[in-house]
Amino acid sequence: MNSDRHEQIDAMDFACRFFKARGGVVEDQGLTRDILLPEGAAQTLGMDEFFRVGPEEVVEEGRPKVHAVQLHTPLLDRMLTLAGESAPFVRAELKFDYIKTQGFDRLIEDRFQFHKSKIRVMKTGEARTRYLILTCRYTAQSDEIKQGLVEICINLDTGVVIPDMSQGLSHVQKDFNVKNAKGLNEKEIEGIRTIVSRYGQDLVKDRLASFVDSMNRRFQRDTASLDAYYQALDKEMRQNLNRSGLSRDLVKEREEKIAMIPAELAAKKKDLLNKYGIRIDFKPAAALYLTSACVTVFARLISGHSKTDFTLTYNPVTKDMDPVACQSCGAGTYGIGLCPNLHINCPDCLGLRLSFDERKI
Repeated sequence: MNSDRHEQIDAMDFACRFFKARGGVVEDQGLTRDILLPEGAAQTLGMDEFFRVGPEEVVEEGRPKVHAVQLHTPLLDRMLTLAGESAPFVRAELKFDYIKTQGFDRLIEDRFQFHKSKIRVMKTGEARTRYLILTCRYTAQSDEIKQGLVEICINLDTGVVIPDMSQGLSHVQKDFNVKNAKGLNEKEIEGIRTIVSRYGQDLVKDRLASFVDSMNRRFQRDTASLDAYYQALDKEMRQNLNRSGLSRDLVKEREEKIAMIPAELAAKKKDLLNKYGIRIDFKPAAALYLTSACVTVFARLISGHSKTDFTLTYNPVTKDMDPVACQSCGAGTYGIGLCPNLHINCPDCLGLRLSFDERKI
């Protein structure tokens, strides 16, 4: 995965949401975007009312013709600072010319894995659902700090994370003039906090790989230096015990100091672990609330003589089925089975070892 490329896409998408949330108009010009902001919003950002943004800065006659929007650029830093004060919340309705109406049996069979069970599609129906595209600013802090943006896509009606949804949104028509859109309640907000806590670190794992490797190398280097130092100290102190003329009290004192070396070394290593340990913090930077048409698939999961009915959601953005929420732990999963209590459960809650295709989402 090219993490730098994804971060640039996230940054531009976040910037456009930021401008729209503050009453701006955004026109797509291919690689660049033309931005028209209200006077107050432009002044707060330190920009003219009309300007152009893109992945790289372009300067003509000593003035920026295109302002760069990517990580660690002044414009994005100012937006992130303002977003940290109050995260932009934008509502939109997705529009589709065509939505799949058949073939769900095959799609489900190909996408899901069923443990000692089989599925039967009973019927399908057009429906509506809600998604939230949450842009978070993550800060990985150790002996150094690394920051970036990450998107988490959530089905608000099922509470599961939808993989790869944000990539498909750029090709979907959006109506940002949604009236009387239902907002988030306290239970949903708390659920989103839980989701970010549960999945956030996995979502930034690839982007932080080099950072983690660097901290591990430095930890191992400093640990090896500590080992060498205390081994040499132990050897030197033991050799000194053989010197003639040492009193019994002095010998006892040095033996006690030698005995303390392992505990002192362990304490120093613990300090190093705290120094190079990585703590990751997530803060919301922007949120895009989406209402969308979808297809609800009414299905029955059958395991021996037991059976239970449940629903699945076809997502017209990803052109795939959304993960199913485990009825025990709430995690989204593409591997399901029926527990003795007739609950739809994920492999973990069924006590199974996850295969690659059965991993939770």
